[in-house]
Amino acid sequence: MDILRAIDNNSQKPLEDFNNMDNANDLNELFGELTDKYGDSVYKFCRSITYSKEDADDLFQETFLKIFEQPHKICGADNQQSFIFSAALYIWKSEKRKYARRRRIAPVEPLELHETAADGGINNIEDNFILQEELRLVRGLVEALPEKFKVPVIMFYNSDMSVPEIAAALKLPDGTVKSRLFKARKIIEKGLGAFNYER
Repeated sequence: MDILRAIDNNSQKPLEDFNNMDNANDLNELFGELTDKYGDSVYKFCRSITYSKEDADDLFQETFLKIFEQPHKICGADNQQSFIFSAALYIWKSEKRKYARRRRIAPVEPLELHETAADGGINNIEDNFILQEELRLVRGLVEALPEKFKVPVIMFYNSDMSVPEIAAALKLPDGTVKSRLFKARKIIEKGLGAFNYER
């Protein structure tokens, strides 16, 4: 019931359509199913595009609140995952200036690196340093990409979405998504090539 109160308090439209208990239970059940099924990938996407835990938390929460202000839209969506990612992307774009201002005022921490040393993948400090430097470089190259290339790259590699899912979320043809991924890879490869040349 807490989520219903949060939605009701933050919604522009009250939950008049869900007056009886069965509809409220249905909404609660739908929310549970969607967060269980897509919550991790949506949060990972939010974290990837905002580059900040706090901003990702805000975007994640705003995304699900926006979706449940209008439950008929998520229920009528052909692809619920694409609908959720589209909502997150729309909110991120509309809040982009606020995020940019925050980053200028107070720099944010980078994404944490996975502890590959614990998995036995890295045997010494030098290899760990090189891996961290390469990941930092790739992250910087992805962040520097134009938005039309950056968003599909993040969705494909960080959120493990397929090309058709990305196309549905961005409302683009599959071929355009493939083209943007290809061009983004070439830009990143060129940046990595310049880095390797300088080493």
